[in-house]
Amino acid sequence: MKAHFLAYAFGSLVIGLGLASCGKKPEACFTIEKGIPSSKVNETVEVNAGCSTEATSFVWEWGDGSSDTGIKTNHKYNAAGTFTIKLTAKNDDNSASTTKQVVIVQ
Repeated sequence: MKAHFLAYAFGSLVIGLGLASCGKKPEACFTIEKGIPSSKVNETVEVNAGCSTEATSFVWEWGDGSSDTGIKTNHKYNAAGTFTIKLTAKNDDNSASTTKQVVIVQ
């Protein structure tokens, strides 16, 4: 009887731990609200990750060595070129990323 109880308790603990670590994976999604199809050097490019799901934090990489956080943010590029903006949407258990390009002109 004691062995049955211990086996049941251990099995329940393992199942419970497995379920606790299975958080929903976020979906990374963003729009470029200002700066599309192109922006000029030193003009503001604005992004919004409001279309992301299951995320609690947001990390932006601007493609020029700069980064930022927040659901909405903006950035000014100080040189012309094509830059890849990367959003990483995170929650306690998982993360997901997506990218878009922006063209900066003189």
